[in-house]
Amino acid sequence: MKIVIKNRRFRLPKFRLPKLRTNVGFPDIDFAIPKVVTKVSIGGNFKKMAGVSLSIAALVVVVAIAFAAVGVEQTKQFPMAAEYTVSAGDKYVGIGTDIKGSDAADTQTLKLNIGGARISDIIIDDLEVGATTGITYSLSITTGGASVWIECDEVLIDNLTAPSLTISNAEIYNLIVQNNKADGNSFSPTLANGIVDVTLNSTRGTVNIPEISGSDYDRIHIDAATNAQCRKLYIKNVSSYGFPVLIDHIKAGTVTVTNSQIGSGSGIDSADFIIANTVKIGGSTLTGNTEVPVSVK
Repeated sequence: MKIVIKNRRFRLPKFRLPKLRTNVGFPDIDFAIPKVVTKVSIGGNFKKMAGVSLSIAALVVVVAIAFAAVGVEQTKQFPMAAEYTVSAGDKYVGIGTDIKGSDAADTQTLKLNIGGARISDIIIDDLEVGATTGITYSLSITTGGASVWIECDEVLIDNLTAPSLTISNAEIYNLIVQNNKADGNSFSPTLANGIVDVTLNSTRGTVNIPEISGSDYDRIHIDAATNAQCRKLYIKNVSSYGFPVLIDHIKAGTVTVTNSQIGSGSGIDSADFIIANTVKIGGSTLTGNTEVPVSVK
């Protein structure tokens, strides 16, 4: 912007006096009048920056359209098939990662690592699990070693259908097994002194794990590399095929297995429902369990 000052001359009128035979006039007056001139100059650098900005904007649009066309893998939110880890102090389950290594990366697997965590409830309900190849267990709850435990106030297995079920390496204050049908039973828990009645009632400071329900997986694996605690561990209305179900290294106040059908069709002389002698108990109720030809496919 610049200011230009230009001169302007103003002429005043003249008057004639007839009797004096003369003209009377006033001198000319010159005024300097400023004029504002606005001019915007776009230099070369500005033009280059504008060009680069427009190019980047165009590239963003093209990339967005390309990803929309081919599809972008969405964030893995629990309980989508993926691997999740919760630990001490966590309040919620974080973002999942791809399954790795021995956990069968090419399968539809839900793995939950709970080492060190204090959990309110783990609810597994209304699911179908299993595969024809590529896995060892369709549902497994295990730990990282002989001295590592998942401690729960209550464990409930209700209306499970599976080719086999094994409970091993456990300490259970009260074991209830009732009204199950299996293609061969083998119940040999060991009565022992000093079994603790695990109690976890307060949920203050516990991890909130969403219910796993209404879906299907090749397998579900809950694992603890270090000791973990939970109030309730429920496995209800789960249909499993192809591979066994394993519950291992549990300490619990009460474990109940009820209304389930277990069998691979191998005959009652080859037990498919096993409570191993590595299960130590404070007391038990074993009623209404029958051996019948069952073959879960």
